[in-house]
Amino acid sequence: MGTYSGKRNLRIKDKKIQLSHNTVNMYDVESHIAELYDIQQDNRQDIELLRKLLQDHESLYILEPFCGTGRIFLPLLLDGHHISGLDQAQDMLDYAALKISRLSEEIQTRIKLQQMDVVEESWPEGFNLVILGGNCFYELATGADQRKCVQKASHSLKPGRYVYIDNDHMESELASSWIEPGVTKAFPTGICSDGTRIESFCEVIWYDKSEKLVRFRRLTDVKFQDGKVLSKEYIQQKHPVSMDEVKQWLESYGFIIHHIFGDWAGNPYNEKSPRVIFWVQKQQ
Repeated sequence: MGTYSGKRNLRIKDKKIQLSHNTVNMYDVESHIAELYDIQQDNRQDIELLRKLLQDHESLYILEPFCGTGRIFLPLLLDGHHISGLDQAQDMLDYAALKISRLSEEIQTRIKLQQMDVVEESWPEGFNLVILGGNCFYELATGADQRKCVQKASHSLKPGRYVYIDNDHMESELASSWIEPGVTKAFPTGICSDGTRIESFCEVIWYDKSEKLVRFRRLTDVKFQDGKVLSKEYIQQKHPVSMDEVKQWLESYGFIIHHIFGDWAGNPYNEKSPRVIFWVQKQQ
């Protein structure tokens, strides 16, 4: 994203806000954002990698926290698996439910959606697979929140079952590209099917290079066809994970690491890999 040259008045001024958990979910600012996300996030390579990993497994009970509009779980649902999807954003779940409603009754019996704060609330248990995909760790404010998700995944799994974790990664300290000054255009930005226009901006207001924490001031404008405008401003913090962090969390909760991939083609991970993807097993 390039620096935005127009004038934006991002009003929140306090850069010393203590933030250990993101309380505002950008996907719940307005319901059209779910549609925009569904249009723009159309990758299927990670799904094909998952299918290869699951090719020797028959119908599984799968839990996907951060499930969004169903990009990952819907193809697996069509493959015959049973899905439980969790998300903090009710608008994302509603959009997923709309797509599910177009499927057969038999398929609909194998899916359950639940709104929850996946960091603060308890996840359901008894699953064969937990999917933490789609860069979901980048929705979280701290490494402590991310580690908590690994712990919750362990509690949700039956012994001997699996976790799939898939994120971008950042080794060493916070990259300079993450802390460039100025206001930049950001997601969600685009035009929905009914002509509603969404435009978002963000600005770095604080960072800690060594701890790899960065805090953004964000503004989203939703411009409806009737001329009305909804504006939402909020603070968001991110912690880009490293391979070593995730590996340590998995080992500390007793997971057996079978594969660490560096891309969706299934190539082995190295520091120059675009992603870090874990396929791990809970001990018996």
